[in-house]
Amino acid sequence: PPRRRSDRDRARAPMTVTDKTSPATAPTASPTAPAFKTERDVLNYWETLSQEVNLARGKIGELAVSLREHVNVLENVKNLDPSRRCFRSVGGVLVERTVKEVIPAVESNAANLRRAIEAIKEQCAVKEAELEALRKKYKIRVQGEDAMPTDARESSSGGGVLA
Repeated sequence: PPRRRSDRDRARAPMTVTDKTSPATAPTASPTAPAFKTERDVLNYWETLSQEVNLARGKIGELAVSLREHVNVLENVKNLDPSRRCFRSVGGVLVERTVKEVIPAVESNAANLRRAIEAIKEQCAVKEAELEALRKKYKIRVQGEDAMPTDARESSSGGGVLA
């Protein structure tokens, strides 16, 4: 009878990998995008970037709400007597300070929030540009998105990737 291959024999046997690279999934020369071997790799990278952009947009929203709160506080306390006492939450602890002491701290926090929002917007723009480049290069279409105009459908060749 033929001899059964053991796990040890299988481990020693050379593995053959068939590369299913098509023109749509050829590795890229882009410095930011990794080399893709399959359409699934392209889609996984696309989905990861999309999730990162969505998370960044959510963070921008959170920080914008916090910034509005800071600006609202500044507008409400700017006309108060500087020696008037007020309360401020610092690390979850309510502390008593004077208006004169609180205004610079709140202004500083508001400025930091503005800088953080701008930095995240810049990162988001870079990732959105990369998504758009992937969309064009690999002809990625998102489900639920409007279909291509009839002129574009007739002139385009190749299927693309449906995300």
